[in-house]
Amino acid sequence: MNSIKQTCKNVKTLVDSFLNSTTPIFCTPTDEPKDTEAWYSTWEDNYIGDFLNNSVVKAGLKKIADFYCAKQLDVLLRHSSELKASSYPQLYRIYKECCKRLGFVKMPKLYITYQIFGINALSLEVKGHKLILLSRMATIRLNEKELRFILGHELGHHQQGNLVCHTVNGLLDTFNTSSEIFGPMISDTIEVPMKRWCRQSEFNADRAGYICCGDIDAVTNLFLKLGMESVCSAYNEYKELEDAHPHLQTRFTELKKIHKTIKVNR
Repeated sequence: MNSIKQTCKNVKTLVDSFLNSTTPIFCTPTDEPKDTEAWYSTWEDNYIGDFLNNSVVKAGLKKIADFYCAKQLDVLLRHSSELKASSYPQLYRIYKECCKRLGFVKMPKLYITYQIFGINALSLEVKGHKLILLSRMATIRLNEKELRFILGHELGHHQQGNLVCHTVNGLLDTFNTSSEIFGPMISDTIEVPMKRWCRQSEFNADRAGYICCGDIDAVTNLFLKLGMESVCSAYNEYKELEDAHPHLQTRFTELKKIHKTIKVNR
């Protein structure tokens, strides 16, 4: 436990050093209305959550994410089209209703793109801008309730305020595999609890998706379209512990446990 605490302390020092070596962050007081908090979220007792919620750490992680992701995002958006009422009126209505149901004051910008394959969506927060990318295939193959779930899921990530942590988790994966010295240390003290934290955030985002969808049968159909298997093998369950994203069957099982307790305005 002492080694874990010391590692967290060292990482905080590293992030603080990065923060001080770049442009300072100034917080301007504002009276603007804020989005509703993710009241549906639950978190396990995981020290990594306290670490990630530290204000200095969070500011540093945002700068790291901006540094590594901004250029790639610019390229991606050049091959995407922004969702507008004039260009996608039906989808715009659905998205607007999802944002209202979850309590968003300002809708994150949503882009339709061919750069994401299959039925898929992705949430990003870069340089203070909240974005959602939705694959063109999703707009073609999903019905309204299924779209509500997938859009609500991505909005749930924004509402939890944890997207920068998912980005940094991806960077940790790269660093872990490229460093013989620090790889094992990252895996033991940061990566494992980080991935467990990421999996919980996916369960929470699914709850946001269900709030927008309100139909567990529609979720079943969507997950089947995404490739959900009826039974997970013991090997798959073991491998899941190494992943930041839980398997579809695990996500569906978790959602079924509580979907009747989630308040949904139909």
